Amino acid sequence: MTRDQKLEDFAEREIKRNIESIILDNGTGGIVVFGKYCIESDGTRSRVNTWDREIHSFSSKKTAMSWCTADHQQQYNLSNLILVLDRKKQALAADIYCRKTVGERGRHESFYEIVNMKIQPKIDLYNSVDAELEKCVNRAKYLQIKGFNNETARTSGSQAK
Repeated sequence: MTRDQKLEDFAEREIKRNIESIILDNGTGGIVVFGKYCIESDGTRSRVNTWDREIHSFSSKKTAMSWCTADHQQQYNLSNLILVLDRKKQALAADIYCRKTVGERGRHESFYEIVNMKIQPKIDLYNSVDAELEKCVNRAKYLQIKGFNNETARTSGSQAK
């Protein structure tokens, strides 16, 4: 057995042993997260799947990763909040875009102004939802960093010898 083969065998064994703690590129443009979730981006959205079902098409890869982290850490309230806020953000963004487009196609300047005035509360709500979602993403990021630090702490010391 060559040195390279020994190294490959060791790496494969360690990856299998720690698959629930790592994030890997799957080689096709997606990411395998904690051995349970697969995140695939299609430009504007990031779809999260488990091995047997589709979870949601998130608005960003960061939000998708945050959901995976919260769900993996069994922080179900946080993962559900991320999911709900992301859905609300996407619905508001679509509504604002649609109404803005209608206003821009109007023939009169006054119609455009009226449409802009009417969508301002939705824009404010969108910004509020986005800020709340960002707070949840930061909480999940903290959980992820804390989890990685705990994994490092567990493998160091007497167990790593």
